[in-house]
Amino acid sequence: MRFIIAATVALALAPLGAAATQCPDFTLPAGKDLSYSEDDLWSERSHGVTAGGNLSLWNCSQFDGVGFVARQPDFHVYLSSNAKDRKIRFKITADDGCDTVLLINTPGAAWLFNDDDEGLDPVIRLRSAQAGRYDIWAGTFGPDACMATLHLEAFP
Repeated sequence: MRFIIAATVALALAPLGAAATQCPDFTLPAGKDLSYSEDDLWSERSHGVTAGGNLSLWNCSQFDGVGFVARQPDFHVYLSSNAKDRKIRFKITADDGCDTVLLINTPGAAWLFNDDDEGLDPVIRLRSAQAGRYDIWAGTFGPDACMATLHLEAFP
């Protein structure tokens, strides 16, 4: 009897585990770790990345976004301080008409998504950005990957 109950519970929970593997995972190591203060970002910083991945955000119920990303973040961006209370802008650009999307998990565990804020380029602007780790995914609207650039910049 215990075996039947345990098997039933395991089968009932199996879809939850399968669904979780369809979602981006901020606990995984990023492709690249970056560390900046608000003063460092006073001048725009740019980093190349391959945008896209094999996870469709349609299959992840945590998001109201569409697009394809990798399971692990492309970047962990550590904002060491923001004592001057600056706005931080995150932007993805790509060549050849590639339609990119941007997904961020903030230090406060909020998920932010943007697609096509400036033409085909996603942009997320944070007022009073808090210090801490930002997990960043550069994705694509369609299933094909493309070369892209992450741009980070601080504003008064």
